[in-house]
Amino acid sequence: MCSAFLVSGCFLWTSAEQGASLERRIGQCEERLNALESTAAGFTARMESAASKVKELESVLEQATQLLTRNSADTGARVDELEARLQMQAGLLDELRFELSRLSERVQAQERDYEKRMKQFARRAGVDLPVEDSEIPAQPDEHFRAALSAYELRDFSLARALFRAFITRYPNDARVDDAIYLIGRSYLSEDRPATALNEFRRILNEHRNGDQVPQTLLAMGEAFLRLKECRSAREAYEGLIQAYQRTPQAGEARTRLREIERLPQEYCRER
Repeated sequence: MCSAFLVSGCFLWTSAEQGASLERRIGQCEERLNALESTAAGFTARMESAASKVKELESVLEQATQLLTRNSADTGARVDELEARLQMQAGLLDELRFELSRLSERVQAQERDYEKRMKQFARRAGVDLPVEDSEIPAQPDEHFRAALSAYELRDFSLARALFRAFITRYPNDARVDDAIYLIGRSYLSEDRPATALNEFRRILNEHRNGDQVPQTLLAMGEAFLRLKECRSAREAYEGLIQAYQRTPQAGEARTRLREIERLPQEYCRER
């Protein structure tokens, strides 16, 4: 339409040369229009293709969204399920920990009881075991009384352990030589004269001026006699009589000397 108008209008007013020039220009215009129409057609096709692809993409997106929603729901359900199972397992774990704690306490209590019984058994058998700090009274008077009580009950192993702890804790106490003497006497009561002599010698070496020396010399004579060392027993009694002649122990030592003289010849290793 545009080209017809231009041809009719132009040829009425122009010369032949001008008309030819105009015609060329019109041809170029028509070519451009054709190219533009072709481009527009291609663009339209491309737009339609793009629109189609957009629809496809929207469809795929919608499907993906639906799938994601389903998956999210499934995942949420699974998470809830796992959380519930985890809570259940955590509860079971707490119960197991509680039960383990109770078992541990029971085992510890049984171990303490077993250890206590073993100590009692060992002490009754004459095995000397140290005492725990918890078994020792805090004050020296109570401590010594506890040791003396054990001695009087003939729980000699416990008594010795308490007496030794007393000697260690209170080395300057006036009753230290009493403790050593009672340790020695406990060994004599268990018919262990050689071990008893070791304790009695401590008194003579470390507490020569103590009030337990007369009693110690008398006990040493007894220990030597049990070992059939009659000469050593006689020397202990004679030393007691000579140094402490006015004491009751000296009188008892004289009696023991007479008893030695009446012993059978084969009893003594040396007279």
